[in-house]
Amino acid sequence: MTKRLTRWLAAFLTLATLTLTLAGCWDDIPLDRRTLVLGMGFYPGPTPDMVTVYFSFPTPTGLTSSNGAGSGGGGGGSSPQFSSVSGTGYSLSQAFSQAQAKVGRDLYLGHTVLLVFSTKLPAQQFKLLDNAIDRIGTLDKTPFVAATSAPWDTVVSVKMVQEEFPALYYEELFSCPRCTQFALGTRLWQTSTRLGKSGVDLVLPQLSPTPQGPKVDQVAVYRDYQYVGTWDHRQTTDYALAAGKSRKSSLTFPDHWHATFDAVADKMQLSASARDHQVYAVVTLHVTQTLVTLDTTKENAQQLSVLSRASSQQIADRVLKILELSQKQNVDVLGVGRQLSWTNPTEFYRFKNWHEEYPHVHWTVHCIVRINKMGDTK
Repeated sequence: MTKRLTRWLAAFLTLATLTLTLAGCWDDIPLDRRTLVLGMGFYPGPTPDMVTVYFSFPTPTGLTSSNGAGSGGGGGGSSPQFSSVSGTGYSLSQAFSQAQAKVGRDLYLGHTVLLVFSTKLPAQQFKLLDNAIDRIGTLDKTPFVAATSAPWDTVVSVKMVQEEFPALYYEELFSCPRCTQFALGTRLWQTSTRLGKSGVDLVLPQLSPTPQGPKVDQVAVYRDYQYVGTWDHRQTTDYALAAGKSRKSSLTFPDHWHATFDAVADKMQLSASARDHQVYAVVTLHVTQTLVTLDTTKENAQQLSVLSRASSQQIADRVLKILELSQKQNVDVLGVGRQLSWTNPTEFYRFKNWHEEYPHVHWTVHCIVRINKMGDTK
């Protein structure tokens, strides 16, 4: 009994020692010898088989500043709050090594909160980067992922309202339900469930720099690793409704007492089935919205009934239109194929190429609306 206990303790101590010595937090590198990379940008290199990677980090002024200055080369202070270094290579590791050689401290990726992919990035490079990022030991799966068509220095040089860049800022920009019109935030682990997977395609929020700060009111859609296009604000609103990601959208009905609804939020249920080699997808939306304006001084039951039917029809029509657009572009933004593979894998795997089948999916959209009357408190 004593020998067995001794062996167990020896094995436990060995495992504990390996865990403590190999983990990133125990590598004995002091904080003042590290550069905490908070954002990474991935862009095409000088040749089609090369990639340029930007590593952005707060300067000492940015780390200690409390004046709310913006990032990049300016903001409200006299010194830059944020700086970047770049590297170019045939792989992520080569680009990282080149960037590392330009700074005197260790580039540490354990605090990275944002990964941005250029929409000009070739599909093959995107795939290689996806595989390489998955193997970075210090990088967890929680950073936000976004797309952009703007240069990296423009993305990171815009002024931001938070003093802390960019952890709190991007948390609010991408995932705060009370702060944003859409819940478009996508984490790294979520992209891993879509990239390279049959039956579902990637949708990323697209960052657009403005004088007021980064704006996210569009989405970039992909087929596998290939960028297909960017949906404008109207199309993104419809996509958010279709995907159950709407939080603060608005609807107007000029033909029905000039009614206006705010705080249009929804939840989505998706089902898929196959019969006689035809795929049928049903989207069920549960929508809540608040009535904020009306021509009459007070709404009545008959008006609410009419508005409920009108808004239900309008939302269903808009959702169906954006889903038909996704079929024309052949991007399975809701993951109909994945849903079918979960519920009926035998039928799904009969389709040798899902992207050949998706444009022929038959859609049905149901919309159930609940109206919060004027004066109601949610």
